[in-house]
Amino acid sequence: MTQGRRGLAVLADGCHAAFAAGAVAELARRGRTWEVALGAGMGAHVAALAGVGEAEEAARRWRRQGEQGCPLLSPVAGEAQRRLFGLDGTLAILDPWRLSGWLDAVALAEHLAPEAAGLPARLRRQGVRALALTLDVRRGQLRWERLEELQPAAAHEALAAACTFPAGWGAHQGTGGERRWGGVGLLAGAATDVARLADAWDVVCGFPVPAVERDWLSNSLFEQVQRRDEVFAAGAVADWVNSSREREASVVAPTAPLWCRVEGREDAELGVEYPLAWERNGELIPRLIAAGLAAAVHVLEEDES
Repeated sequence: MTQGRRGLAVLADGCHAAFAAGAVAELARRGRTWEVALGAGMGAHVAALAGVGEAEEAARRWRRQGEQGCPLLSPVAGEAQRRLFGLDGTLAILDPWRLSGWLDAVALAEHLAPEAAGLPARLRRQGVRALALTLDVRRGQLRWERLEELQPAAAHEALAAACTFPAGWGAHQGTGGERRWGGVGLLAGAATDVARLADAWDVVCGFPVPAVERDWLSNSLFEQVQRRDEVFAAGAVADWVNSSREREASVVAPTAPLWCRVEGREDAELGVEYPLAWERNGELIPRLIAAGLAAAVHVLEEDES
């Protein structure tokens, strides 16, 4: 194994982050630690937690999402219906022009809330660099935001922005009025000089690398945007790994054989059954975490052989 500074890159949108959280937790249990932690999409949150030694906490939060039916990815209209009227059949009609996105921002804030106060200070104390990929829509600026250099509220805003993938939330509106987007699709245009921050990398992806065929893709814009972004991201990861030959890089990503093994069925199809991030996939999250764990074990065994 290469000696020197080790980095963790976690790249995942929506509930694909459950796969990533399972993989990162297993890497940490096997002794991996990281001095650099960067992420795109909801993977940014998993990476930041791993950077302060709480990879298992990230997995625990996704297990909790599975137990609760994944309220994090519930449509905002459905959540408004539940909060306002309960389940009595009353219809809530919302104004789409005034919403910050299609998914519920309250659940996202609750998912990120424990990091709101102390994350930057903890990163600084432990000497960890943590970066989250965001796009400032108004300024047209795509950048890796350094979480350890921000004030707590600003770090929370950066993580929330990184999580706002186009197939779910609209651009995140910060307290200062700025609008930022996140998601793994940004990787296609992101600066790759961050690779120099570490001598070796664990790259954990919630999507297959390279992209696999996805049968039965519907005409839904939500599905097609998410599909486009995961394909762009898979290409960006492959280019990054191939262009950084002087650095060790281990890629942990879902594969068809892995999915069949976790599902316990030889006919399980990764391109069909692996979830899209905008769906309500609470029942799939425990299986995604298990798949991430299995993928990490496989990569570790390959590294040791």
